Amino acid sequence: MDVKPSDEARQCSLEGEILKGGIVVRAIAGEEARQATADEHNLTFTQAVKTYPKAIGWSMFFSLGIVMTAFDPQLLGQLYATPRFQRDFGYKFEDQWIISAPWQTGLSMGSPIGQVVGAFFASYPMEAFGRRKTFAVCVILTAAFIFIQFFARSLPTLLAGELLGGLVLGTYAVIAPAYASEVCPVALRGVFTSYINLCFVMGQLIANGIIAGTQRLDNHWAYSAPFAAQWVWPFVILIGLPFAPESPWWLVRKGRQGDAERSLRSLASSSVDVKPTLAVIIETDRLEQELENGSTYMDCFKRVNIRRTEIAVGVYSIQVISGIYLVGYATYFFTLAGLPTNDAFSMGVGFLALGQMLITLNNN
Repeated sequence: MDVKPSDEARQCSLEGEILKGGIVVRAIAGEEARQATADEHNLTFTQAVKTYPKAIGWSMFFSLGIVMTAFDPQLLGQLYATPRFQRDFGYKFEDQWIISAPWQTGLSMGSPIGQVVGAFFASYPMEAFGRRKTFAVCVILTAAFIFIQFFARSLPTLLAGELLGGLVLGTYAVIAPAYASEVCPVALRGVFTSYINLCFVMGQLIANGIIAGTQRLDNHWAYSAPFAAQWVWPFVILIGLPFAPESPWWLVRKGRQGDAERSLRSLASSSVDVKPTLAVIIETDRLEQELENGSTYMDCFKRVNIRRTEIAVGVYSIQVISGIYLVGYATYFFTLAGLPTNDAFSMGVGFLALGQMLITLNNN
């Protein structure tokens, strides 16, 4: 039997408050939850920074995964211009050692293909086991797959390492923004989800800086050392991860309200009363459960949701469409354009440093 929305629901629909099936926000949320929502929206950025410093720190901590995601493909692009890598993995052509174009394409596509698959499936373990456990397992797998890259002495082995590594690296692009959006208040949420873009550039810049120093070496460490540098991130993350709080939103969805309250306390300063925030999460989760009843991915493309879908896809596509993956070829391009090898690597570091500065200014 179809249940028709009440007159109040129809009125709320005109005001944009009805969401689905006659469900009205104000009809669900209690007074405490509504007041907490109003207080959070009235919080300024400066007040939020003072009130939620731990949430900021843990959000940035989880974003280290994005640094790893950007580091690996950028590193590979720089190796095409590294003399020792060219000699050990390439062939001689007109008195120059080069990596063939098909292998450059294959190697460069290995990690992105893996990242697409990994990002697509990341939501399932995140929902089943939580953000922290999923992050921990992915970091351990990343550390394991780095061994393949480090000991690779042939292009097929290196391709296998890139593909397997990419499967895990793709999950960080899902875990980091999800965690940031769930632990930060509204006033900080936009800044620290966009901070992920800064981490992409940061990872690329660090990769360029490291290989600009090692490319002068005339042995396998010219490319092995940059691969080994990737172990720094798992080491740092695995030390700090046991102390990281789980997402309170995920805990509420699993019926662990007590753990969710403790998580909220560990994310805010001691002066904050987290019970109203917990009430908001509980009421919002209840609303989402009602909305998700009978929903499918096709609902994303229905008229009521298509605009939000377009915005979400557009925002995440901008970075790729801008040509970010072409940046990995920049140093190699500079050498082909006639720059000396050392100057080409310096140029690669310079333009990424400029990009990092512009993104930082934009976030401010």
